[in-house]
Formats: sequence, structure tokens, C-alpha cells
Amino acid sequence: MKISLRQKLIVLTLSLVVFVTIAAAILSSVEIQRYYTLKIKQQLEMQLSEVEYLLANSALVDEDSRYTKFTGYARQVNLRITFIDSLGTVLYDSTVPEDSLAFLNNHLTRPEIQMALHNSSGYDQRHSTSVPETMLYAAKVFNRELAGDKPLLNQIYFIRLAIPLREINQVINALLWKIAGGSLIALLLFSLLSYYFANKLTFPIQKLAAIAESIKKGNLDAHFEHNTKDELGELAELLNEILDKLRSDLVQMRKLEKMRSQFLGNVSHELRTPIFAVQGYLETLLQNKECDVKMQRKFIKKAHRQAVRLNNLFTDLIDISRIESGEMKMVFRNFNLHKSLQSIVNDLQETADDHNVTLVFANKNDDKVYALGDKNRLKQVIINLVVNAIKYNVPYGKVEVGTREEKGKITIYVADTGRGIAREHINRIFERFYRVDKERSRNLGGTGLGLAIVKHIIEAHHSEIQVESEENKGSTFSFSLVKAAQES
Repeated sequence: MKISLRQKLIVLTLSLVVFVTIAAAILSSVEIQRYYTLKIKQQLEMQLSEVEYLLANSALVDEDSRYTKFTGYARQVNLRITFIDSLGTVLYDSTVPEDSLAFLNNHLTRPEIQMALHNSSGYDQRHSTSVPETMLYAAKVFNRELAGDKPLLNQIYFIRLAIPLREINQVINALLWKIAGGSLIALLLFSLLSYYFANKLTFPIQKLAAIAESIKKGNLDAHFEHNTKDELGELAELLNEILDKLRSDLVQMRKLEKMRSQFLGNVSHELRTPIFAVQGYLETLLQNKECDVKMQRKFIKKAHRQAVRLNNLFTDLIDISRIESGEMKMVFRNFNLHKSLQSIVNDLQETADDHNVTLVFANKNDDKVYALGDKNRLKQVIINLVVNAIKYNVPYGKVEVGTREEKGKITIYVADTGRGIAREHINRIFERFYRVDKERSRNLGGTGLGLAIVKHIIEAHHSEIQVESEENKGSTFSFSLVKAAQES
């Protein structure tokens, strides 16, 4: 059976009340009994001295009247008085008739008598066989100097007094009943208070649980409400923060799912086009047996171009996949930036010449500039930017690669005099497979992933790719690196 938190709190509180009540009752009864016993012992000590004085200084010791007068005295003070000789024989007992004294057991071995024999006084508490109730006994050795020449007094060696403990027991029992009654009232009050505070404490938790159940069923618009600044309020705020993050993550997941779906669609489309082209060229060559050598060479050249495009596409897909999955690790080192840029420009001169474009390195006279970064990945970035600037340039245009230093940073730029990029396209050109001019891009062998790879690599260097472009005037791509003192 499921036990709620509220029930647990109520049971725990009531259990504590019951435990405290029982413990208080036991401690109170023990303490009261000890207190009354001590007081009674003190009273018995005084009355032992009084009886001793009466024995020595009054006519109560007269043989004929001692039973009547001492018994009356004992009844008056509610005490049992006993006189015992040195051998333990009872000479007088206020509760036993004189003619029955001979039938009493020897009292020499009584605990209080033995204590008095060794310490002058002694005490004991037990159930009396002659008087059927619990008694507290006190005894002392009679002062022999007070006996004088009175024969009767010379026979008395011990004086013993006893008082029934029923009064103490009655007081303790009455107290226990009062404690029990008060405990029942306290238990009732605590039950009500426990129920009230348990409800007050668990109600916000129940609300949180209900909202959590609603969220579990898919209601992400739910909100954990709270009106307190205690731990429950902090918990509600924390849950709201988690819920907000969950909403953001869900939006991001949906966005990523959408991007993944679009990516797969784009990949399928990008792969289908060159594959179908290669297939078409090859089928034409196979089916047209009378095709001359010049025509065959033309189709083979086109098929080769599509195969190169496929290879480039696969290479870029692998690169972007490795970058986005974190598999591609960057190795940051200090390297000679200008020397690397000059080498890239030299390697791409033939490509520039093929497109009737002038390619220059603006800082060719300075080869002592160093930067921090992954040299190979940055080379991939520069080559991509320069090749794009060449391919999308105008005939007899110009591409300039250069750097400039700014506050401990080195900015690398690639500027061209090409057709430029319309403003509505600038924010999207780094998206995967996004093309400003799709047909021209495919004809030039572009994969649609180059700038996306550029963006990822630059961001891995804790930088950002900047674009400045104006239609029919050209574009400038730039980013910054940390300047280094020398090559590592």
C-alpha cells in the first residue's frame, strides 16, 4: 500500500508525541517517587527521635499502659511502631496484639535492623507479611544512656517505624492519570496541527507533482508555480529553469532534425545529379558505336568532370561530418602566416590564369609574421576562399590575399572584384548546400559545402568569418587569428 508523504509526516509527529508522553510519564513517576521517599525518610528520622524521646521522658513506658498509649500514638501519627531487643525478639508492635507477639518471626535479620546494627540507622522498602501492604521501614539503635535504670527501657535495643506507601502510590497514580489525560489532549491537538501543517507542506509538493505529470504527458507549456522563498520555492525555480532548457533543447532538436532532413535531401540531390550525368555519358558512349574519337573524348571529359565533382563532394561531406561530430581535432601551433599565404597564392596561380584573373599577395615583402592556429585547416580555409573568389570573378578581375595587424590580432582577408553578393544572400551563404547561383555553381564544380566548412574551422579558432560585399563591385571575406611571436 502506498503511503503518502502527508501520512508519513502525521504518523511521525504523533509517534514522537506518544514517545515523549510515555517518557515524561515514566521520568515523572520515578522522580516523584524518589522525592516522596526522600521526604518520608526525613520525616521518619525525626519521628524516630521523637519516639526515642518519648520512651525516655514519659510515662508511656509503664508496663500496663504501653500498649494502649503507644498504639494510640501510632494510630494518631499513622505509623507502625516496633520495639526490638538485641536478639531480634519483638517486644512491641503497634499493629500486633500483645498476646500475639510470641508468634512473630525474629526480626534481627530484617534489612533495616542489620543496617541499624552497623550504621546506627537503616531503611528498607518491602511488602509486609504481618501487615499486607508495602511499607517503608526505618530503624535506629536506642540510645542506652536514655534508658537509665528503667528495666523496660533496658530491654529495648532497636526502635523501628514503618509507614504504608499507598499514599505515594495514590499520588503517583493520580499524576499518571493526569499525564495520560493531558497527553490525550496534546495528542488530539498535535493530530490537528500535524494534519494542518502536513497539508500545508505537502500541498505545494502535490502541485509540483501534478505539473510534472502534465509535463510527462507532453504539456511543455506548463509552469511550476510557487509563492514561497523556502526550499520548495527554490526547487520550483530550478524545475522551471530545467523546463525552459528542455523547451530550448526541444526547439534545437526539432531544428536539427529539420536540418538533418534537409541535409539528407540535399545530399541525395547533389549526389544524384553527377551520378546521373556520369551514367548518361557512359551509356551514350556504349550505345553510340559510331561516335568518333573527338566526341568520345568530349563525353569522357564531361564524365571525368562529374567524377571529380563527386569526389570533391564526398571529401567535403566527410570533412563537415568530422567537424560537426568533434572527430576532427584542431592542432594549434605558432606558424609563419605570411609564408603559408604566399605558398597558397603561388599554388593557385595556374587556376587564376585559367580564369583570366590576377591573383596577388599583398604582403609578399614581409615573411616574418606569425600566428597561432591549425596550419593545415587554415590552409583549407584560404584555398576555399581564394578558389571561390577566382571562379566567381569577372574576366580580367583581381583577387587579393593579405593581412593587417590590429591589437594583438592578425586579420586575414581575401578580396575580389567579382559580381558581389546580394544583401539577402549574405546571411545564408554559410549554410550547407546554399548557393546564390545554383546552376553556375554546379557548372564550376562547387559542392555547396565549402563555406560551411570554412565557418566551422574559423569558429574552432574562436573567431568569426566576416563578409563585405556589394553587387557588381566585389566581395571581401576576412577573419582574425591570435598573433604569435615566433614559430613553434
